[in-house]
Amino acid sequence: MVTTKKDIEATIVVAGIDTHKDTHHAAVLDLIGRVLGTQEFPTTPTGYQDLLDWVAGYGLIDRVGIELTGSYGAGLTRYLTAAGITVLEVNTTDKATRARQGKNDQIDAISAGQKVLAGMATATPKDTSTAAESVRILMLVRDSAVKARTQALNQIKDLIVTAPAPLREQFVGLTLPASATKAGQLRPDRTRLADPAQAGKLALKRLGDRVHELTIEIVESEKQLDVLVHDAVPTLVSRPGIGTLTAAQFLITAGANINRIPTDAAFAHLCGAAPLPASSGKTDRHRLNRFGDRQANRALHIVIIGRMRYDDETKAYIAKKLAEGKSKKDAIRALKRFLARRIFHDLITDLRTPHITT
Repeated sequence: MVTTKKDIEATIVVAGIDTHKDTHHAAVLDLIGRVLGTQEFPTTPTGYQDLLDWVAGYGLIDRVGIELTGSYGAGLTRYLTAAGITVLEVNTTDKATRARQGKNDQIDAISAGQKVLAGMATATPKDTSTAAESVRILMLVRDSAVKARTQALNQIKDLIVTAPAPLREQFVGLTLPASATKAGQLRPDRTRLADPAQAGKLALKRLGDRVHELTIEIVESEKQLDVLVHDAVPTLVSRPGIGTLTAAQFLITAGANINRIPTDAAFAHLCGAAPLPASSGKTDRHRLNRFGDRQANRALHIVIIGRMRYDDETKAYIAKKLAEGKSKKDAIRALKRFLARRIFHDLITDLRTPHITT
């Protein structure tokens, strides 16, 4: 039987993509799960177009499931979304399934397509073409600079403890930041580095200079983030206790296309702030949710701890929970869920309005 162009156009297909750094492996399935074809493509704009044309050659594209849409599959996700294709995020295959059916690029691509057909892949990938992605990138670099500065400060502290007495005495009574400034002002004799005192001075100076440079980088990053975040989520940053960095984290967690999160309950689960059911038989209970975005959960905690000092509404809520017999930790956990609801609605207000810049 000869397949005509009319037959192809009448066929509705889905595709699964197994993503890698240099190549993507694609599989096309019809709606009853038959594999129509598999092929590998390079991770270039030309490769993306060739992949799209190849899939379209089998019929009308319904959905495409892509693994790792936030990393290896980010470029292809942007390309297909811009072309009007419905893209769904597919989780990598679990270990038990891999052990049963084996693993290679073709199997993974077919598995991704099967998950789309089975309704196991329903998540819409984050939109990485807006200011929200810029915030994520700058936060990533800012956080690494903070981590490196903390490491350098700790090394200064340790070196001071073990330094020769004349050198150590220069730092007595100084705070750690002041010690870093003092360390950057040392003038070691580089011709006498066999002397531990001079080697110690050189090491401390290098660490002090490093702390200074990283501090400048962090300050500049935060100024840039301040502009981006206030432009992207003005309603959110106007709330008490929510500053640039915490608002940036909530924006990163939600993504610019907030419509992909259906309810405030889903957002709370995404932040690990909604308890999970743990009932069995006659026992009806919930347990702490340790999943979700831990950085978003940490941001919720920071906001609550700040509000507990001065916000009357927060103080009243905590007092109410304590009066009900809850512990302080339980009260904070309950408040996280309440706060997540408000943050979600603020994000909707901000991200569904046209002030977002791309």
